[in-house]
Amino acid sequence: MTSPAPVDRPLTRTQRRIVVGMMTTLALAAMDATVVGTALPTIVGQLGGLQLLGWVFSAYLLTSTIAVPFAAKLADTVGRRPVYLASLGIFIAASVAAGFATSMPILIVFRALQGIGGGALTTAAFTIIGDAFEPRQRARVQALFGAVWAVSSVLGPALGGLITTTVGWPWVFEINLPVGLLAGGLVISAFREGSDTGERHERRSVRSLDWLGGILLTVAVICLLLSVSQAPASFGWISAPTFGLAIAAVVLLWAFVRVERRVPEPIVALSHLRHRVIRPGLIVQALGGFVLFGLTSFVPPMIQGVHGRSAFEAGLVVGTLTLGWPLGSFVGGRALIRWGARAVVLVGAAFAAVGTGILTQLQVMDSPWVAAVGPVVTGLGIGAMSVTVMVTVQSAVGWSERGVVTGLTQFARTIAGTVGVGVMGGVLAAFTGSASSAILDPARRAAMSAAELATSRDALAAGLTWIYWAMFAIAAAMLVAVVRTMPDIRLGAGREVEVR
Repeated sequence: MTSPAPVDRPLTRTQRRIVVGMMTTLALAAMDATVVGTALPTIVGQLGGLQLLGWVFSAYLLTSTIAVPFAAKLADTVGRRPVYLASLGIFIAASVAAGFATSMPILIVFRALQGIGGGALTTAAFTIIGDAFEPRQRARVQALFGAVWAVSSVLGPALGGLITTTVGWPWVFEINLPVGLLAGGLVISAFREGSDTGERHERRSVRSLDWLGGILLTVAVICLLLSVSQAPASFGWISAPTFGLAIAAVVLLWAFVRVERRVPEPIVALSHLRHRVIRPGLIVQALGGFVLFGLTSFVPPMIQGVHGRSAFEAGLVVGTLTLGWPLGSFVGGRALIRWGARAVVLVGAAFAAVGTGILTQLQVMDSPWVAAVGPVVTGLGIGAMSVTVMVTVQSAVGWSERGVVTGLTQFARTIAGTVGVGVMGGVLAAFTGSASSAILDPARRAAMSAAELATSRDALAAGLTWIYWAMFAIAAAMLVAVVRTMPDIRLGAGREVEVR
């Protein structure tokens, strides 16, 4: 006799309030990562410090990446609500302070604090989602969160430009105060640790945290990100500072692994890297991050520099990624309930491979609308995979480990994507010279001779095409990894999951 099909339970009123609170939180974090871009020219004009421009982004990226494993462990140690509220408080306070910055160094300091709050905030938010909903419910609502994240990331630059030209650039940061208070109020009133799920958990002292491992991981990540971002731009790829930072990162990561094997409460349990559900999920997230970051970074130069199109058209092409991502999340979440994780991730990886394969032909596709097909298809695949990985990884562990595995999935995508962009940038620099960068500026491009323009376009196109082939190879490797490692995971009734 076959067992009856699991019944999907409707969301309770409390769960619906949590959905609204989490959507507001994730929109806040997603927009803040992009809203500053269009305000920066005005900020630099008023504060000065053009040479520090890159650090407005790098400071946020560094601290937000570093904050993830700490926040994940703290969420499993002291609870979700304290971590969520503390990170939201840090984020709001730093945002308000950034609006009153009187110099670029001060702004960078507050952006770094914003990164700490933002990285911890998203980790706590996704962990709360894992607690508040059963796996089958989570598969449905995650599509909403994926859509909110994608749309907010695209609306960020437009909103930043609108605010800057109307009420002034400080409100790019100050707007986080009312929105953050709204999100926090909704979550405080709706979410109670374990009250909706019945899961038992034990709070532990922060003194039991693996502080040595956390410090080693923090410094290792800083060295790694600097070795592929700031150091090559300042000293070159073949230089002592770049090599020194890379070697330091490797040594520190080695020391971190040794510490994690010995301490009773590691900040990252190495057993998770061998888990039959978590390990494939981390592989998918890391390789998907490489493709995702690479697409958003290296498609615009082809559209603008090689095809001679405007920045607006390039933005439209990359923006089509956000059409595919929420649709992929929506379909993937429902397909996960019906057909299981392996089928969804396989199809998603295949879509990512097809989408990046289309990108390899961008050099001959002299139409932004044709070029938009690659990002759309890639977004469909990555959207479906992301929602599936998050649901299955969170369902594979209990309350006391859910924060850590949630943070690991975010950490894997961010680190792989950031390192990948740095390496791909080095590949592009090897093909192009200083003249090639001039064709990305319409004014400088107009002043170039026909011969210079042709030479620069050919060099830029060659370098970018190699990058697209590398992205395709990574997507193909992701498909192979899914075939070889991804188990068939089915979501049952309640919090039950079946791994086949």
